[in-house]
Amino acid sequence: MLPGFLTFRRALAAGLVSGVLFALAAPPLGWGFLLFAAWIPLLWGAGRSSSWKEAAVAGAAFGLAYYASLFSWIVRLEWWLYAAAVLTGAAFGAAVAASVWRVRLWPAWSRALAVASIWSLPIWLCNNPVRPFFGTVVFLSGLHAPLPSAFLQLARPLGETGLVFFLVLLNALTWQALEARKAAPLVIAGILGAAAWGWGAARVRAYDARTVPSPTFTLACAQTDLPFALTWRAAHQEELFKTYEGLALDAAAKGANMVVFPQYQLPEDIYRRPGRWGELARKTKLYIALGTDTPVEPLFGQYAWVHALVFSPDGKVVGDQPALHPSPVGRPMVVPGKQEVPVPIPGLGTVGLLPCFDDVTSRPARLSSLAGADYLLSMANDGLFVGTIHPRLHMIRSRLRAVENDKYLVRCVPNGISAVIDPLGRVRDSLPAGKGLLFAHW
Repeated sequence: MLPGFLTFRRALAAGLVSGVLFALAAPPLGWGFLLFAAWIPLLWGAGRSSSWKEAAVAGAAFGLAYYASLFSWIVRLEWWLYAAAVLTGAAFGAAVAASVWRVRLWPAWSRALAVASIWSLPIWLCNNPVRPFFGTVVFLSGLHAPLPSAFLQLARPLGETGLVFFLVLLNALTWQALEARKAAPLVIAGILGAAAWGWGAARVRAYDARTVPSPTFTLACAQTDLPFALTWRAAHQEELFKTYEGLALDAAAKGANMVVFPQYQLPEDIYRRPGRWGELARKTKLYIALGTDTPVEPLFGQYAWVHALVFSPDGKVVGDQPALHPSPVGRPMVVPGKQEVPVPIPGLGTVGLLPCFDDVTSRPARLSSLAGADYLLSMANDGLFVGTIHPRLHMIRSRLRAVENDKYLVRCVPNGISAVIDPLGRVRDSLPAGKGLLFAHW
């Protein structure tokens, strides 16, 4: 009885240690280097358990420890959503650990590959490039930490899920080396890690060494710093428009060719009645992009959309992009868009619009790139989560989208963090908080 209890206690402690390491790797501390070892205690504890049930308990402990910290911002929505997210994370950890126990007697190399597949395959299946059906499961990937630019470049050929697979594989090989007390798996892990790092560093050097033409186009991201509350928005429609108007005029005076406003639920139905918003584009002689909601109206249909709209300097709507992955909570009437249609902007190229939740998962940005987008504009809204780790988590996902698609991504949000991200995932400039303009020059 006592040996079994000691084995269980060790497995449970190992799962908790992994959970703590993952939490330290994620914001607010953001010690991303810990991802190169964070899986090892969980794998060790699962492999040393006396049964798959014991391993599952250790995995659940990992999930509770990690995802309770990672998903803390969801409390701002509903407590039951937070509880559901944490329990889902615990179930995922339990399933992974139980599966690791099942393959514990496999040969070392196949065991390491199996472990990386066990972790990554469900995420890939749900967020696959052909027919994704529950893309938000990507939140379970563990990739919520800022990685060095050189290593982050693996997201270009492998995608986000492939990068996760590679990280788990390195951890699994190290685990195998410690478990069998053999150097060979550790040497292989070192060679793979060094090769990935060297390839990424070479890509960074090549990008920085290229000849850059003089900028001819200026894009301004307008960070409005407006309150999130729906009741405030409904009661201050004129103040909203004046804020947009003032920032657009300021952007025009500072030489911008285009101004991008973030996702914000404006009380007016701009999609069906562009009115003064088109006049604002004519007045400023700017291309104006903004994110807004299109509500249900009896005369126009029973569905609502989250839209990104682009007005030309003559006041016409020249771009219309419904969100492909609108926020999965709080919008029961919203239907997703079906395709990405990049918008041509003279002097710049074509821009792919990513309203609302669309830069959190890979598919919308990938479809924009395949449709010919030269630049990506993320028009999101983290306003409800100011003061939590959510804006920094969202920034990590935006960086991944830039690298995956080898494109500049301008991230525009109402209350921070707005940013200009280069194709290597590096933040070139940012506007952490407050009202103001952030400029990108090409």
